[in-house]
Amino acid sequence: MCCVRPSRSASATSSQLGQIISPNPPPCGKYCPDDDLTPPPRPLAVDNEGEFGERPAKRARAVLGDGGGGGGGPDAAAGDGRDRISDLPDAVLLSILSFIPFRDAGRTAVLSSRWRHLFDQSLLEFNACQPFPPEEGRGCEWVIRSITDILAARPHVPIRSFRFVMYGQGFANYLADVDRWFRTLARRGVRELDVDMLYTVPTPLLPRSLLEFSSLEILRVLSCDFFYLSWPAPAPAPRLPVLRTLDLSNVCMSQQFLQDMLFHCPSLECTKLKNITGLDKICVRSKSLVRLFGDFGNLNELVVQDAPNLEELVGIGLPLSKAKVKIVFAPKLRVLGYLGKSVRPLVLHDTVFDGGIVQFRTLMSSIKILAIQVPFSEKGHTIFVAQLLKCFPCLETLQIEPDCRSVFRPVDVEEWDTVTSVQCVEHSINRLVFENFGGEECQWRFLTFLLRMATALKFVDFHCSESKAWARNQIELLGSTNRASADVRFLFFRSNVPISSLYLCHCCPQRCEKEIRIALI
Repeated sequence: MCCVRPSRSASATSSQLGQIISPNPPPCGKYCPDDDLTPPPRPLAVDNEGEFGERPAKRARAVLGDGGGGGGGPDAAAGDGRDRISDLPDAVLLSILSFIPFRDAGRTAVLSSRWRHLFDQSLLEFNACQPFPPEEGRGCEWVIRSITDILAARPHVPIRSFRFVMYGQGFANYLADVDRWFRTLARRGVRELDVDMLYTVPTPLLPRSLLEFSSLEILRVLSCDFFYLSWPAPAPAPRLPVLRTLDLSNVCMSQQFLQDMLFHCPSLECTKLKNITGLDKICVRSKSLVRLFGDFGNLNELVVQDAPNLEELVGIGLPLSKAKVKIVFAPKLRVLGYLGKSVRPLVLHDTVFDGGIVQFRTLMSSIKILAIQVPFSEKGHTIFVAQLLKCFPCLETLQIEPDCRSVFRPVDVEEWDTVTSVQCVEHSINRLVFENFGGEECQWRFLTFLLRMATALKFVDFHCSESKAWARNQIELLGSTNRASADVRFLFFRSNVPISSLYLCHCCPQRCEKEIRIALI
């Protein structure tokens, strides 16, 4: 790495830790410009701090580190003046460089021949972040020029990942430079590309060369405009042939471009879409896609047309958008959510569910985990839940989120008792997950109904924002309830983030959930 590893959720912090160095390369070898990156005649960026200018003479040392690491045995005296840091293995020295600012890491190349090529190795993970707040003389132009000259001065240095963070204004004037970066990085076999433009005004465009990375495996883009892009005409070789993860946030694009991207990336496995504008419908056709996460709050329709390997489909904003959801072909689908009373009609193969009215033909037996939003304050929500669950006879985990827009009102327990038998509740559900559990009467009555009916139930997880004393009181109350399963365990967790949002910040919701929740009992 070339700088302190940044937090991907805090752009400002990462930019402070990942400042780029002056484009003037340290005296570590012959300059050999890259064809595409040879900059036009112009004055080089000025290093105001004089990082690579003249320095005072070094203090004399008894032995200087050399290419072999300095030599010497382990019994040498501690005060003999030897360069013991240079004796360390390359892996340790590279780890040290990763914990200091980028510009200081570049200065280590002049220490000795032992350190001369370590900085080039640190470029394996190139983290190019504009200083925030911008330092004097180091605005957009300086950053663009510096990255261009660093890439040109090191044409043979391997780069595995490239992260670029920009703030402020002026980026639109340098698209030609960014286009040269992308073409050069593509030739060097970059596998991970991360473009963060959250605080850039106006929302910047990206060059078409973004679609020409034959080695790219992970692509993350934040706050950019793709709307003008169209997928290239069919070519002998597929575009982005090994792309596995696509993560887009605050991006504007057309419906056709997104559909083409999903269809023409033959290795794509995980796609995360957050706050995507410019489209009101998504039609999924992908032979390789395994996970699709998004908020989908602006959609009118979500269609899974042909996704033979899709296993997880989660849209946390579907109940808000009142979108039509249609799943035509997804035989391996195991995780589905968030469904709500406003998600209508829900078409599962040839089974149609429309707010409590079900036309059963084909049931979704592959679904094992279902997340639903329950409008406890609306009349008829008990029928909605019971009828919806009939569509998933082999369900194992039911995740329940209250409709936060509703005002809770008591619901007569008889409404639950008179519901017709539901196969998954009585025979297959072994875990219940209550999000935002507050112990309201409507939640309690729904819970007691499920406890009386679920014979296979093993665990009930409560995610709340209450204290340990409150959780202990709930445990005591649960001890007096009637249960169809004698082995059920109740687990209370305090979560700092709603569970639903975890689907947008990590490819694996279960692992992300474990990282942020705190057990109360």
